[in-house]
Amino acid sequence: MKTVLIIITILLSVALAEAEMYQWIAEDGSVTFKDTPPPASKKRTKVKVYNDSDFDPAPPPQAASVGHHSTNTARASSSAPAKKKRFSGTVEIYVTDWCGYCKQAMSYMSSKGIPFVAYNIEKDSSAKQRHRALGGRGVPLIIIGKNRMSGFSAENLEYYLNNSM
Repeated sequence: MKTVLIIITILLSVALAEAEMYQWIAEDGSVTFKDTPPPASKKRTKVKVYNDSDFDPAPPPQAASVGHHSTNTARASSSAPAKKKRFSGTVEIYVTDWCGYCKQAMSYMSSKGIPFVAYNIEKDSSAKQRHRALGGRGVPLIIIGKNRMSGFSAENLEYYLNNSM
């Protein structure tokens, strides 16, 4: 009897695993998931898919400066190319309520007077969709112009702000 129940359970789980799921957004903004295609009356929208090539590369690692090498550092920085204009737009940050790094990033930007807009991906379904479309796998996800930053580092944020135009 036990074997029959196990076989039935396995057969049912295989049937469910092969089911195809469809998702669409209604006019009122609600998201619908079903195992049947959306009705023809529902408007299908295209979703922009982002690739890593859509964003500028990550900043190079910063070498630690040592006190007795300060003259070499000064000479190296004078021959370096001039920095781009500082980013003057609004930074976007995708967050959750429970994320400590999200709070650190928002606190840092507030203390430095950096304008930002925070989107809570657990409370806003459209923010969650944008987060996914941007390739977000965690929080915080910070967008500075064409640059995407996963996680929070004050040094990397400043780099992107100073080199984003």
